[in-house]
This record gives sequence, structure tokens and C-alpha cells, in this order.
Amino acid sequence: MDLFEKYDESIQLTYRYTYRMLVHLKNIRDNFNKLDNPDEITKEVYRDSIVKKYETLEDLTWKLLSKIFKSSGIEINNPRGCYKQAFKEGLIDNVDLWNEILLSRNATSHIYNEKDYEKIRSEIVNKYICAFESLLSNIKNKVM
Repeated sequence: MDLFEKYDESIQLTYRYTYRMLVHLKNIRDNFNKLDNPDEITKEVYRDSIVKKYETLEDLTWKLLSKIFKSSGIEINNPRGCYKQAFKEGLIDNVDLWNEILLSRNATSHIYNEKDYEKIRSEIVNKYICAFESLLSNIKNKVM
């Protein structure tokens, strides 16, 4: 049994859960965009939901990459290393964007300012979702 076979089930499960998290995040975004004149509490609830799903999605994504690399004999146990390796292997095309994704993820735990929190929400909706979609599509096409 080669390493990939050993990790295949775990990779498949993590991929499906990661993809499901991306779908949830997109659904939250899309449902919010359909609202006419949401009040401040509704905006806050949606923003917080987007950020929380994003945190989970980013965590699942780098762990999925880690499992994929481990199955081919490369041990990487941190998100930055996983994103660098994914870039080297052609799974992502913009490592700077993924560094930004990671910085934003790390910042979400330490933001106490509404303006900064809203800026990250905007980046998630306008840039990061597409990056996750592209990566998961590449994983499906090249790895699965």
C-alpha cells in the first residue's frame, strides 16, 4: 500500500467537508446580497457568519493541503508552508494572495475595530472566495 492509498480516505473526507464549508460561505454571501435594506443587527449577524465560516474554511484548506502533501511524502504542518508548496505544485497561482488570506485569518481573532472587521469581510466576499474555489477545483482535477 503506497502512502496516497493510506491517506486517500482522509483526503476525500476533508476535501468534501472543505467544499461544503465553501458552499455554506457562498450561500451566506448570496443570501445577504438578496436582502433589501437590512438593519444593523442583520448586517452584523451576516458579517460574523461570513467571518466564522471563512476561519473554518481556511483552517480546513491548509490541513487538506497538508494531508495531500503528506501522502506524497512531504511533511508540512503549517499553513504558510502548505500554500508555498501548493504554489510550487501549481495548485494555486498567486502565493501573495494566499499569504494575505492567512494574514486576514490570523487577524480575525484580534480585531476589535468594526472598520477593520468589515474590511476583512469585504476581502473574503470579493477576493478570497474565488481563490478557495479555484484551489478546490485544482485539487479535484489534479489530485482526486
